[in-house]
Amino acid sequence: MTRTSYATPAFDGTAALKPRSGARLVLIEGGRSAATERAEMARPLSVWQSMAFLALGALLLFALCAASVLTDELASDASEGVLSGLGEQELVVHDGDSLWSIASSLDLTGVSTEDVASWIFERNALSDSMLLTGQTLVVPATTIG
Repeated sequence: MTRTSYATPAFDGTAALKPRSGARLVLIEGGRSAATERAEMARPLSVWQSMAFLALGALLLFALCAASVLTDELASDASEGVLSGLGEQELVVHDGDSLWSIASSLDLTGVSTEDVASWIFERNALSDSMLLTGQTLVVPATTIG
């Protein structure tokens, strides 16, 4: 039977721990110290980095505004479609009624109180939101709560 012998390595990984006579210590500097990292973090942004940061912020703001306008338009179109499909009825204004209270008393699913109040305002050609007791208004036909 043949035996394979392996050569003994020139070092075993602990050579640095063994004292040597006449050897001098050599300090090797390098790596990243905490002070270096703090200094780099405190470094001001370059002009290009600042401009890029501002451009990205402006782009994000524009995208949010565009999304807001788009969703408002879609919601308004949906409300307009619901309101245009309803009939109309007359309602007499009582003491203490306001345009908002009348609009909120109408039970309209999928339409905001603001849209209903705007519809009543425009449909009755009101010049302001002040209502008079006994005044007759045209409102969307629905049960009044």
